[in-house]
Amino acid sequence: MTAQANSLAPGLSAPPAAGGVMQPALLTRLRRRYGLSVVLIAILLVLVVLPAVFMFVGALMSGGMADPNAHFTLQKLRLVYTTWPYLHALGFTLMMSGGVAALATVVGVATAWLVARTDIPRKGFLELCLIAPLFLSPFVGGLAWLILGSPKSGLINVMARDFLGLRTPLINVVTTTGIVCVMALYFVPYAYLTVSSSLRNMDPAMEEASYLNGAGIVSTALRITLPVLRPALISAYFFIFVLAAGTFSIPAVLGGASRVPFLAVIVFQTSASYPIDYGKSAAVGTVLFWVSVMGVMLYRFASQSARRFVTVTARGFRIRQVRLRGWRGPAMAVIAVYVLLAIGLPYLALIYTALTRYITASVLHAPWTLDNVMWARDAPEVTDSIVNTLLVGVVTPTICVGFAVLLAFAIRRLRVPFARTLDYLAMFPIAIPGIVLGTGIFWTYVTTPVYGTIWILVLAFLASYLPFAYRISDTALLQIDKSWEEASSLCGAAHGRTLWRVTVPLIRPALLSAWVMVFIFSVREISAAILLASPSNEVLSTVSWNYLDYGDQQKAAVLGLIQTVILIGGVLMGQFVFRVRLTQAV
Repeated sequence: MTAQANSLAPGLSAPPAAGGVMQPALLTRLRRRYGLSVVLIAILLVLVVLPAVFMFVGALMSGGMADPNAHFTLQKLRLVYTTWPYLHALGFTLMMSGGVAALATVVGVATAWLVARTDIPRKGFLELCLIAPLFLSPFVGGLAWLILGSPKSGLINVMARDFLGLRTPLINVVTTTGIVCVMALYFVPYAYLTVSSSLRNMDPAMEEASYLNGAGIVSTALRITLPVLRPALISAYFFIFVLAAGTFSIPAVLGGASRVPFLAVIVFQTSASYPIDYGKSAAVGTVLFWVSVMGVMLYRFASQSARRFVTVTARGFRIRQVRLRGWRGPAMAVIAVYVLLAIGLPYLALIYTALTRYITASVLHAPWTLDNVMWARDAPEVTDSIVNTLLVGVVTPTICVGFAVLLAFAIRRLRVPFARTLDYLAMFPIAIPGIVLGTGIFWTYVTTPVYGTIWILVLAFLASYLPFAYRISDTALLQIDKSWEEASSLCGAAHGRTLWRVTVPLIRPALLSAWVMVFIFSVREISAAILLASPSNEVLSTVSWNYLDYGDQQKAAVLGLIQTVILIGGVLMGQFVFRVRLTQAV
């Protein structure tokens, strides 16, 4: 009877017992399955859909939720969707996001090909270096490049002016081109991971045939490898496009003085700068929401098109390694330059700034001091922000991964009704940038006791990073044979006990990887936190932003380094304590 009940499809009714009355045990089981499905849908609707709905409601309001005179109006939507300043910002955002995606994809493809297809040495270490920027805060990277490349006081330009006598800046990161380049540095790992995975799984038979017919390395790569990888390239491009369009930190840090017309920055400025207009902020958020939805749709189309380019066969194969010979040095230099720009120089600049009173070209005679470090040790706001950061960083991934496992188990193993709806709802936040989700969370909870507490940040981060935890859990379940769980059920164990005693131990490495990943993203998050922060729930990223906004780069650099230490601690915890490699947490 148990097997019969489990085999019922969601849309079919149970067969009645003798006399046309449904058996009580079977009826109870069906009620539980539908009940679980309804509960999961309700949680997802409140967690990820309700903020999006309230954002659109806020865009239609003349005032705040607590304003008794507020009424519905189309004025702000009409202003944002039809006037030139906002249309110009939309075009500028699309242009910048497209440029960031293109540059990051090109660099990611080049480095992935070098690691996966050539005999370049120390591949494991190089791969670790290439994906390391993924686990560091883009906000901290933007702050570091502001210290390095601002036209007047940037460390590189000060040294070039004093030592080389240059009258014009050597680099300028506060321009559109500079912002695009800095943003691309921190999105390269996404392209690298997408393309390198496809390269490793691709049957090299066609490349071998090309070599046998006399084609060279470059010709084979351009005419064989890249066309086969086209779906992966397009997927990486649109995924990075969506992430870049919703990025707040780097455009805000590098373009703050010049008022860069970037949609994510405008959302923050209209809700945090006088005169404050939360309705207009929500209206701009709706524009950014549609941009992200469009990018996600194109990304999903590209991912589905990849099935037409499948080259993974049932037979085993060995990938031919291209011998670089004399090109090994230049190849290593390409990767070294990227790592230097993404990690090396920025953190050297942060350390230098944190340990000096002001920036000077003479490093040996710099005004070194530990006052900034002592200030961070004794400042109450820093201590409170560290505690809040750790609290959010521990609570968020724990709840997120636990709910993701339950959701994946209900869909894949219990096959609850409305499984497809649950899957779409779980992945829905992918289409909502952090700054937009923060706007929706604000409108949803501004009149509730949750607003202004640390728990509103937990709710925002749960909604933002649920898709990552769910996808990892779902993939892990697909790789586990059902026979283990079926044996547990035959022995009389309930579904909950089977999940806890059998399924979770089998997918433990994947779950720990998901936990570490959500921990890292929660600690470094600023887009949603900047809109929801208050004196009682400040985290390191928002406190660092406040000091940068005040013009105190030294204190902002110290806080950026503290955040980096926490991030590295989380990665090391996952890699050594939980025996999870860094590359598994992606």
